Amino acid sequence: MNTGPYSEDKVRHTIETEFVPVKSQCFWDKRTDAMKQFDIVWTPTLIVHDATGKEHHRVVGFVPTDDFLAHLKLGKGKMHFNRFRFDDAIKELTALTEQHPAAGPAPEAVFYLGVAKYWKSHDPKGLRWAYDTLASRFPGSEWSRRAEPYKQISS
Repeated sequence: MNTGPYSEDKVRHTIETEFVPVKSQCFWDKRTDAMKQFDIVWTPTLIVHDATGKEHHRVVGFVPTDDFLAHLKLGKGKMHFNRFRFDDAIKELTALTEQHPAAGPAPEAVFYLGVAKYWKSHDPKGLRWAYDTLASRFPGSEWSRRAEPYKQISS
């Protein structure tokens, strides 16, 4: 795929330097093995998985360039988070929130960032920070609603 955000230099550079890209043809009348293996039902589909093949993040359909770059960072952040590498998760998710503050994945990144801060320190203030940040910056988001229980934590 060489259209949309995939055609932009900064996207290509990020993918080539931070990921191992795999590109596959999709044929809807005769699904390929890759389509079956990765449950591809629409294109484009971006999957971030680790070396063991465990999927950590998926994006289906075209997204604007800023959102696409943020999704790549979110995928890496969630991969680190899921592997209990909280320092790496915090680094990746912080970079996302600073470099792509208005991107679609930003609220999810804030949520995971707060939880990663909690897991790293066992201080619930990370969870409260996530709630406060989501409530102020993304008040109508699903992630703000998910963080609502954290408003009970004193700041």
